[in-house]
Amino acid sequence: MVPSQAAARLCSACGMCCDGTLFHSVLLQPGEDSRQLASLGLKIKNRNGQTFFHQPCPAHHQGKCRIYPDRPRRCRQFNCQQLHRLADEKTTEAQALETIHEARRLVDQVEQLINQIEETNPLRSLATRCAAALDVESRGPLHDQLDSAVKILEKFLESEFRVKS
Repeated sequence: MVPSQAAARLCSACGMCCDGTLFHSVLLQPGEDSRQLASLGLKIKNRNGQTFFHQPCPAHHQGKCRIYPDRPRRCRQFNCQQLHRLADEKTTEAQALETIHEARRLVDQVEQLINQIEETNPLRSLATRCAAALDVESRGPLHDQLDSAVKILEKFLESEFRVKS
């Protein structure tokens, strides 16, 4: 089990499971009250029998969840690789924080390149914004830089944050 204070500090420094970096949407689980979650500010969608909301999460603000006690079940249950490693004593809080800072640096680099290529909607996931910027017809050196930066970021997120099923 992850020490709750250490997890809270790491999650506040990170937020990538909420801000659209790791995921583009969150599926609600059977039995969850979508109306209640919508009343808390989540923009609930229904498509092909799936109930979900898009990332970035509107309840995520300045590293904190505005609806933490009432957050969806998926949010309650998710622990990234850094939290698993901390719980298993395979990393320290300081090492996990360094990994988070490196990931944030890589995300910032990708976002800067996106913004240089095309104005995208910050209310969309990072992957959606990358795809939109890379889809611009007039390709140039910035597109190649973005493509490379995205590959580096994705590899880092896979190895350090995303949980293998």
